[in-house]
Amino acid sequence: MHIKKLEISGFKSFVERTVIHFDHDVIGIVGPNGCGKSNIVDAIRWCMGEQSAKHLRGRAMEDVIFNGSDSRPPAGLSEVTLTFDNTNPEYAATLPLEYRDYPEIAVTRRLFRDGTSEYLINKTQVRLRDITELFLGTGVGTKAYSIIEQGRIGQIVSARPEDRRLFIEEAAGVTKYKQRRKQAERKMELTRQNLTRISDIVNEIERTSASLRRQAAKAERYLAYRSELDDLVLHDAAHRLLEFTVVERVERSSLESVSAELVTVRERLESADGELAQLREEAAQIEARTDEASKRAFAADNEVSTLQAENERARDRVMHLEERLRAATQEQQQIQERLGGLEAEREELLERIERLSADEEARLSDAAAEDQALEELRQQELEANEEVQALRREVSTSSAQAAAAEARLDGLGQRMEDARSRLDALATEKESIVGELESLSARKAALEQALREAIEGKQLTQAERDVVEQEIQQLRDNRLESERAMDSAKNELGLKRNRLRALEDLHRRLEGVGAGARALLGKGDPAVLGLVADRIEAPEELTAAFAGLLGERLQYVVVSDPERGIELLDELRASGRGRGHVIPARPPHVAGARRWRAGEDGVLGLLADRLVYGPEDEPLVQALLGDAVLVETARDALAVVERHPGTTAVALDGTVARPEGVISGGGGDDVAAAMVEQKREMHQLRDEIAVLSVDYDAKVESHNQLRARLSELETALERARKAAHEGELAHVTCEKDLARAVSDIERVSLRQQAIETELERLAQSVEESTVAEAECRAQLDELRAHLEQAQGSLHQAEERAAGWRERVQAQAALVTERKVRLAQVKEQTEAARVALERVTSQLDDLTTRTARLQQEAEECARNIGVTAAKIFQCREARIAAAAVAQEAHAELEIARGELEGARQALGAREGLLREFRIAQAELDETARNHEMALQRIEIGLDHLLSSVREKFRGLDLRRVVGDYHARPAPDEEHRRRIDELTKLIDRMGPVNLEAQREHDEAERRFKELNDQKVDIENALAELERAIKHMDRESRRRFKETFDSVNELFQKSFVKNFRGGRAELKLTDPDDLLNSGVDIMAQPPGKKLGNIELMSGGEKALTAVSLIFAIFQHRPSPFCVLDEVDAPLDEANVSRYNEAIRSMTAHSQFILITHIRKTMQSVDVLYGVTMGEPGVSRLVSVKVNDEAQARSHTMAPTRSESRDALDQTQVA
Repeated sequence: MHIKKLEISGFKSFVERTVIHFDHDVIGIVGPNGCGKSNIVDAIRWCMGEQSAKHLRGRAMEDVIFNGSDSRPPAGLSEVTLTFDNTNPEYAATLPLEYRDYPEIAVTRRLFRDGTSEYLINKTQVRLRDITELFLGTGVGTKAYSIIEQGRIGQIVSARPEDRRLFIEEAAGVTKYKQRRKQAERKMELTRQNLTRISDIVNEIERTSASLRRQAAKAERYLAYRSELDDLVLHDAAHRLLEFTVVERVERSSLESVSAELVTVRERLESADGELAQLREEAAQIEARTDEASKRAFAADNEVSTLQAENERARDRVMHLEERLRAATQEQQQIQERLGGLEAEREELLERIERLSADEEARLSDAAAEDQALEELRQQELEANEEVQALRREVSTSSAQAAAAEARLDGLGQRMEDARSRLDALATEKESIVGELESLSARKAALEQALREAIEGKQLTQAERDVVEQEIQQLRDNRLESERAMDSAKNELGLKRNRLRALEDLHRRLEGVGAGARALLGKGDPAVLGLVADRIEAPEELTAAFAGLLGERLQYVVVSDPERGIELLDELRASGRGRGHVIPARPPHVAGARRWRAGEDGVLGLLADRLVYGPEDEPLVQALLGDAVLVETARDALAVVERHPGTTAVALDGTVARPEGVISGGGGDDVAAAMVEQKREMHQLRDEIAVLSVDYDAKVESHNQLRARLSELETALERARKAAHEGELAHVTCEKDLARAVSDIERVSLRQQAIETELERLAQSVEESTVAEAECRAQLDELRAHLEQAQGSLHQAEERAAGWRERVQAQAALVTERKVRLAQVKEQTEAARVALERVTSQLDDLTTRTARLQQEAEECARNIGVTAAKIFQCREARIAAAAVAQEAHAELEIARGELEGARQALGAREGLLREFRIAQAELDETARNHEMALQRIEIGLDHLLSSVREKFRGLDLRRVVGDYHARPAPDEEHRRRIDELTKLIDRMGPVNLEAQREHDEAERRFKELNDQKVDIENALAELERAIKHMDRESRRRFKETFDSVNELFQKSFVKNFRGGRAELKLTDPDDLLNSGVDIMAQPPGKKLGNIELMSGGEKALTAVSLIFAIFQHRPSPFCVLDEVDAPLDEANVSRYNEAIRSMTAHSQFILITHIRKTMQSVDVLYGVTMGEPGVSRLVSVKVNDEAQARSHTMAPTRSESRDALDQTQVA
């Protein structure tokens, strides 16, 4: 499951679509700091399902989308695709079934700017959970040991033991079991919640079932009462309807008589209204003339007042105009005085400006000449500086070329040294490989023999296990049947007990007992022995007879002392808590009972002989029952009383015939019968509970025996399975060891061939490096000589440039002084011009103001003359208006006299009209009374009809009135019965008419839920067994992996440190599912101590030893190492590279590095650069001509990459 290619688009700094092909075993990625190398690691981790933005070096997940740069806008989408090679059957077997047959698997993740995410596998949209499950158990994942990012190598050593455990779990393949275990636990929690909920519902149904049974009986009584009440109410409503009809006819006749009389009065009223209207019209005309005269007089008065006011305003205006004229004349004199002073000031400013302008022109000419001289000096300085810069560039180029030649010479020397060391190491390794191949061949033969023996042993164990499993399955079926029978018995017993508790609770709370009896019993007096119903019991078939005979006497309170009973009744009367009855336990007068023969005239015997009571209650029974005889039917009871006067007979159905001729019977809500039935049911339930308890105990005992036998067989099966597992383990171990031995032989053979090839290549490389070193030394000597010559020329040029710089500075100071003086003259000239403008402006303003004041004075004189003429006109008009007003007032007095006479005539006519209207109002009132009476009748009738419709579901009373017309009118007894039935129904309270149906539904639902409860309990047991199995498998795998990794870690540590010792330890060996993993390490020459006290390099090398040990136990398909070699020294880097190369047979390595040796060891090298700020790109590596001829892609081979890095830079 190697990575074939990585496609990135819009992810962090990779804004453009970038494709990286991983077609080799070891791939290197290089580039300067900050160019985006680690973003490739983040892209791989993110595509595999990483959900923590912090682990991707961001604050929020949106940070992985390209956020824009100075030249590019932000991207709206981030997309990464990882394509895996799935042709290796070993890794394909660890994948989910649906992906095992694909030769390639492409995993894609997208994130949009709005937060929307998409996950795809082979271009099919999936869930994040599917991505996670794809990598479970493969050693690959966001938290596995396959990706070691920058800085994490040190954290492996300093991490908590619980976190370090994750590496062992991933290597053991336990993570998928942990994932499934969490799913099973969540399912168990939901199942337990469902079981609790169903148990609560079952208990609730048990509690409500008895209540529903009582509600059904109550609903039956309610329907009987309601039927009788409806008939009585309809009878009463029908007769009320007839009464409304008769009253309506009488009221309509009276209304017609009053209406005729009202017509006559209205005719006379209309005639009087006509005359009154004529008088009102005449009065209106007079009133109009009066109003006209009043208006004329008012207008004349207003005209006089207006003219008087206008005359006053004109006089005030004349005074105001005269004042303005005086002020204007005075201001003209002041302006003339100021004009003379301003003219003199202007002449003086003109002379000063002319003098300053001449001085400014002279200074300007001098400044231009000095500037020209300064520019010539600066040109000379610029030419000298350019000469210096050219010589400096030449010196820098020569220096860089010499440094590059020295670096290349050092590189060639180091390369030759490394090649010779590598030749020696490979020769030694080649000798050891020959011996290793011989030992591996022998081990392969031994393992093949052990595998054959393991297969034979496994076949024998399987036959024994099949027999035990068949017997266990039969016992499990029997146990299931036993559990169902036990649950059924338990449920039935619970129902009976609940019913008994409910009845005992009712009996304890004295339900149905009268208030007086409850008050007497509640006192707790020792003389009170209980109710009669508690002292005497009747068989089921005599319940009706017993209750019918005693009736209310069943609620008599039995007392031991009659005197105390009277005291208790006095206390009851004083408290007002009801009426009660007491009876002595041994009444003073008990008549002897007559003897009857059974069968005579339908006689069954004395009722007292059929009842159950204690000997101490016999006087009480005789006093209450006497010689009451029990017969079969009511007719038999009547016959017995007629033939035997003085005898009381009671039938089995509860009909009682008494000596005085009273016969009582019937059914319904009989409190006495309910009390007797309740007592009988309580006794019956106690007997049934005793029988059911014995039956339930027997079923429990049988079930326990089944469980014991099943436990024995399961223990035996577990032993058989353990033996089978051990055989299977031996089989698998042999197969695994054999496969590993074959793989090791192939690996060692391949390594032998690789060593021979490498030896040839290294010999050729040493020869080529020797020739290159000689050429490089000659080139370096030439470069050093040229550098000395260029440095001498540069010194002379710098001295000449300094001389020109001093002359320029002196001339610049002179030019600056001249410019300062010129600026002062310009400033003085400008100030004089500003003052001149100010004086000129003031002169213009004063001249304009003088003209305006002259015009204003002339206008004031003209307005004074006009206003004086207007005053005279107003005086004449006011005299004429006063005469008109006097004439108008005289006409107004005449009109008012005529109006008064018209009003008196109108008042007399209105008095006559009021009399007619009073008569009309009285008749209207009488008519309205009759109409209101009719309305009340109609309202009452509508209310009656609507109430009947509402109460009887749309029934029209008028259609059924004939059914009740012939029946007698309702009397007081009729209404008393309605009140009685209404109170009975009200006392019953809310009635559930669906009680019987609900009771049946509750019983059905109880059975269904009970079955569901059993199924859920079985499912819960299966989940618990599955979790135990996963725990066992996880412990086994973890222990095997831990022991193997620990052994390999000890060897790897000694190899990397060239000595010392180290081991892994469990923090809690007894808890393999949760125990953390500690690292104990002792480098050579140091004491074993706290690992935190080790140096950074030692920590890194220890972590590398652990990672490589895990890879040796279970190689991951690929591994990404981000600058893991950074803390290592040169020798350890070589061992690090050798270890990686030794594991390439099973794993693919992607290395991000800055270390030269690591770059030289890879198969292919990619460069990452950031030529454009904020945007990363993959670039080709510049190689020499020979390498370019061999390269057709941007990724050169390993040997070409080494040559390129020795001679050039990454673009």
